[in-house]
Amino acid sequence: MSDAPLDPRLILQAAIDGELDAAGQATLEQRLADDPDLAAEYARHMALRRVLRAQITRDHAPAGLRARLNTMSKPESTQSARPPRRDFMKMAAALVVGAGLGGSATFLALGRRTPGIVDALIASHRRALLAVTPVDVASNDRHNVRPWFDARIAISPPVPDLAAQGFPLLGGRVDVVNGAPAPVLVYRLGAHVVSVAAIPGVATAVQATADAGFHVLPWHHSGFTFWMVTDADQQEFGHFAEAFQAAVANTPSASPSR
Repeated sequence: MSDAPLDPRLILQAAIDGELDAAGQATLEQRLADDPDLAAEYARHMALRRVLRAQITRDHAPAGLRARLNTMSKPESTQSARPPRRDFMKMAAALVVGAGLGGSATFLALGRRTPGIVDALIASHRRALLAVTPVDVASNDRHNVRPWFDARIAISPPVPDLAAQGFPLLGGRVDVVNGAPAPVLVYRLGAHVVSVAAIPGVATAVQATADAGFHVLPWHHSGFTFWMVTDADQQEFGHFAEAFQAAVANTPSASPSR
């Protein structure tokens, strides 16, 4: 990545989402003190947030739904919880072997998950699903999305066109993952959405993970680790992952940094 300073509005958005650590909050406060326009924008966002919270009507969930949620939140110690995870791990391993992309194009290690980045990616995906739109730039044309990333954060990941395989591109957005901006491709998967964060470099301890109904599948190629996140079922997700891997493997090299 380039050494250009982080877009202050990315820091602002991270603060609004509650993602800044103490050092990041201190940096934001200094920028707000130095930039009246940024401070005014921050104040507008926070005022709108307070108004929305005050006006939102909180409905009580039905007793049956509350019982299901309570059950989901408890640690599972029975054997019944184990097969889905094994199935997902088998699916992830099969993608590496069955995609036919060759060992040099694929890196996937299954094991204990890395809570930091996985939790951050799932949280970002959830926020996108709750937003009016899950993208910052809406376009089904990869030739619009890729330059948009390059102009915003100087990172240009491959953006495969998967419409013919039944997975149309919805657009892209920029998320802050572990304190750094990351380009995220967004695809439609039936009634679901897939977020694909393209993080430059090879991630350490890369794992496939199933967590609270969300599937996270990492895959390394073209100088990026692609983190695919969705709440679709395993079979649908497996078809998408195979199509994405095959398309990226046949895409000209991208630019992890400038």
